[in-house]
Amino acid sequence: MSPSTLRAALRDRPLLVPGCHDPLSARMAATAGARAVFVSGGAVGRALFDEPMIPRWGADTYLSYVRLICRSSPVPVIVDGEDGFGDPAGLCAEATDAGAAAIVIGDSRPDGTLLPATEFADLIAEARSRSGLLFVARSDGLEHDRAGTAERLGRYHEAGAELTMPLLNSVLRTESGDRLLGTVTELAAAARGSLAVHSRLGHELPPHDRLPGGVAAVLVTAISVPPSADHLRRLLTQR
Repeated sequence: MSPSTLRAALRDRPLLVPGCHDPLSARMAATAGARAVFVSGGAVGRALFDEPMIPRWGADTYLSYVRLICRSSPVPVIVDGEDGFGDPAGLCAEATDAGAAAIVIGDSRPDGTLLPATEFADLIAEARSRSGLLFVARSDGLEHDRAGTAERLGRYHEAGAELTMPLLNSVLRTESGDRLLGTVTELAAAARGSLAVHSRLGHELPPHDRLPGGVAAVLVTAISVPPSADHLRRLLTQR
């Protein structure tokens, strides 16, 4: 599905985007009413490589897998591009060829340090010039630099990122209720209406009807994956 289809879906806010981990779960999400799906690097990394993310040496295998999901999915696919695998602009071109509608790329290096904001903004502009993908700029420094992350979100939006997504892990662990809603509201204002928020199961976030209008999308990674093997265990132990 084309990026334009995803852009149209984003007019309804917030767009709820379930995660998928294979072609079947993408089709199931669409049947359930999803207007887009998200391929998580963490989910596929664990499935294909037994790693918590896509290892750089597995990028080609991952892109082949993404191509299968995109061919099968009846709705636009947002692809996790991790840190760009060493060539973010080239990755955008390959993801476009695979059929993706959007790609998420983070501003951290493999060693965990952050790229300078100006350098990442230039990367966004280059990637946008080489592909028609909707670019989702992930900012990874919220835990250690709240003000700097807010500034980065605005800068990345100015550089051409149509969605900006702070890594919320730290605040989801430590904040709840009104405090978490305040953080999301603050980040949405800094992102100038381009904010995407992401969590593993969804219930960690404030209710969708309480989210500020500046939240454009909510990505929920593991919603299509059973949280345990209990259903299989029951089946296997039936007599």
